[in-house]
Order: sequence, then C-alpha cells, then structure tokens
Amino acid sequence: MSKPLSARAKKLVGASVASIPLVMAVASASAQTAPTTTPLMDPLHGYCAGAGQCIDNGTNSPTTSNPPTNFGFTISPGPATGDLLLDILVPNNQQGSTTTYGVTGTFSGTAALLSGDWTSGNLDTFLGISASPTNPLGAFLPSTQAVDPGAIGFSVYQLDAGQRTLLDASNPNVSPLLNLSSTIPRGSYIVAFLNEGTAAAPSWVATANSGAIFEDSPPTSTTAPPSAPEPSALALLGTALAKLGFVWRRRRSV
Repeated sequence: MSKPLSARAKKLVGASVASIPLVMAVASASAQTAPTTTPLMDPLHGYCAGAGQCIDNGTNSPTTSNPPTNFGFTISPGPATGDLLLDILVPNNQQGSTTTYGVTGTFSGTAALLSGDWTSGNLDTFLGISASPTNPLGAFLPSTQAVDPGAIGFSVYQLDAGQRTLLDASNPNVSPLLNLSSTIPRGSYIVAFLNEGTAAAPSWVATANSGAIFEDSPPTSTTAPPSAPEPSALALLGTALAKLGFVWRRRRSV
C-alpha cells in the first residue's frame, strides 16, 4: 500500500494544480498576441528562346543568344500584376558611348542609363527601392569577371514598363516575350522587379540570383561584303593577264 501524502506534499500538489489554469492563460495570451508573418513571395525567374537557353544552373540563367530574344520573367505564385522594372546590367568597363537599349515585343520602350555604377551592396539599394530577395553584387560579379576580368561593377540601364502581368513558373516562354534591339557585352545580365504594392506602399519582388539572365556570348560579329576592285587594280590585273598570255604563246612557238 502506498503511504498517505504528508501535509507538506499535499500543499505542493495543491499549488501545482492551482497554477495550471494560470499557465494555460498565459500561453493562450501569448498565442493571441504573437505577430503573424506573411509568406514571402517567390522571386522572379528569367527565360528566353532557344533550346537550352536561360536554364537556371544554380548561379545564373545563361544564354548564348546575343542579343537575347523572346525573353521574359515568371513569378510564383502567379499570375501576378504590378509595376514592372526591367534592368540591363552591363560590365562597367564595357559601357562605352551606349546610353540606351531598345526593347520590343509584348511591350516596347527604352532602357536608359542610370546615374553612377553599381559597384557595392545590393542592387535594390542602388535602385532606391527595397526588394526581396536581395541581389548582392557578389552574386553577379564573379561570373562577369570570369569572362571580363576588368569589370568591377555594372552600368545599369532601366525600363519602367508600367503595369504588367507575369505568369507562374509553370508557364515560361509565353508572356511577356521581349527582344533587345541591339547586342549587349558578354558578361551582362537582365533582371526584373515587380511591385505588387502601390507607389505609396511598395512591395517589390526581385529576380532570384540564379534566375538572372546572363549573357555568355560576345556580340555577333558581321563580315563586311567584299568591296569592288578599284579601276587601277583592274588595269593592273589586265596587264598581268596579257603578259601571261604572251609568255604562253611564245613558249608554244619554240
């Protein structure tokens, strides 16, 4: 038989039982007052035309088409509509005299050169917005320096495309389908941002670092057509042929 509880033990048990409702009340209050978090929107991912083009390799989405054609971005979950920014990142030692890039396709416009170069920190900070996920320079520059060691950052060209709809990740290569009107230097990127909020209360969704379109081919070179021979060159050629004919006839008569 179990021994009866002592008076001290009875007091301890009673105190423990009495404290249970208090603990439950505190836990309930904590659950009610705990802040709720809104799930983050999945980032944007680039796509472009051509077999094996713009496939996410875990670092970026490279293409050997220059300029990229029928490219665009998806978002998950989608579709989603908002203000769309298109940004072309050109190695800052390759900018030259280019101040704009034309965009055609589903919509058209001009990506204009922004002031200064992006050489440190996150891209959204450089653009003056706050976006998720973050795009640090270190996620982009190493791939560029592998093909262009002289680059230390990027010249940024931006097109504000206004209110646009992006499809979900299961529907790439559908819309938008965009083209650049001119080639871009090897080591350049194309990224996008979508604002699902308002101008007063923005909610920017950025492109995943590995979803950024990376240009891995130099601009296509064109071969100039052969020029017509100068009149003086034709005269010299005629004289040479005449001399060869004279020598040939003389040898036959010997």
